[in-house]
Amino acid sequence: MVTESRMAKIEQVIEGRLSGIACVCENFEKAHNAAAILRTCEALGILNVYIIEEDFPFSPAKGVTQGAEKWLFLHRYRRAERALSAIRERGYRVYAAVPGEGSVTVDELPANEPLALVFGNEATGVSEKTRAMCDGAFSIPMWGFSQSLNVSVAAAISLYTCAQARRRVLGRKGDLSEEERAALRARYLELSLPPSQRRKA
Repeated sequence: MVTESRMAKIEQVIEGRLSGIACVCENFEKAHNAAAILRTCEALGILNVYIIEEDFPFSPAKGVTQGAEKWLFLHRYRRAERALSAIRERGYRVYAAVPGEGSVTVDELPANEPLALVFGNEATGVSEKTRAMCDGAFSIPMWGFSQSLNVSVAAAISLYTCAQARRRVLGRKGDLSEEERAALRARYLELSLPPSQRRKA
């Protein structure tokens, strides 16, 4: 059985879930970065994470995620073209994290429409192929001697900025429809049960 306090927590979490902000991870090599981004997305209420694994498998470190991944929707693709096509079919504008000239700042990204933010490989960044399929590029302003950030840190700052901007525009914590909330409630209730009590697929 799911306790009343657990039910209340599930309702609180669902209320803050955002489908209008998505995270895209392209060719991550390091397990801790993959894990940190999943944990960040879950904590910020971001529901959908798109994973492109053309060059490297996405293998988050379980000790870092602390189970965050089970509360998310992970969409995995071997080809960037298929991932971007699926993202666009869901109505997202797509922006790549690319520092330098030609990028808008993260706080200039449109908050009144669905956004997908693409983060690339730790060493090489977002691939040229994927950048060419995006609507634009964005960067995080920096005022120190250091002019780069670890990808998981950059993702945390960017996703937080965009998620909060979307909440301000909407005037509420989340953006799920009643139908989406009901489906997510059923999923979370089942995930809250011991494995032996869950329905078999």
